Amino acid sequence: MTPLWLALVENDPGCDLAGAVTNSDGTSAGVLCCWRGKDRPHHAALQADPRLPDPAGPACVVSIALAPARGRPIADDPAVVHARRAVLRDGRPLAVSLLTDDPVTIAGAITVARADRPDQVLALRDDPFARLWPARVLHLAPGLLGSLIRPTGPSLERYGGKPWPYDRF
Repeated sequence: MTPLWLALVENDPGCDLAGAVTNSDGTSAGVLCCWRGKDRPHHAALQADPRLPDPAGPACVVSIALAPARGRPIADDPAVVHARRAVLRDGRPLAVSLLTDDPVTIAGAITVARADRPDQVLALRDDPFARLWPARVLHLAPGLLGSLIRPTGPSLERYGGKPWPYDRF
């Protein structure tokens, strides 16, 4: 599967797929861009689960928690494992993906909720990844992100420097 890169930027720098993002008060927060390819397309881009984009996806509310560049944890750090399990155990988010900057460390996470599902949006107020790193809750236009299949097995282990494909072994 072709790697997916995500970045929250001010203006669309030529993304493969992009969606306008606003803060809770309706002010612009920029553009969430998606690119496909092996090479990093933008200095702020981080790798995410390649199944996350969906051009037919609903309007969403996302929590983006980013670890500081210095001191990023390794993929199997107990705090990251616990946060991932807590999000999946909750069962309300539409999708969740760890964000990586390199083959070893975790740079953050994105948790996605449908804007028309108050229970999912409410779950973002207590995003377990926001307990680890500073997080922003943003509103995303439709046509960018969709749902992911719930994992059948390990979802934190790394395989060849990429997140394990968690819908199969």
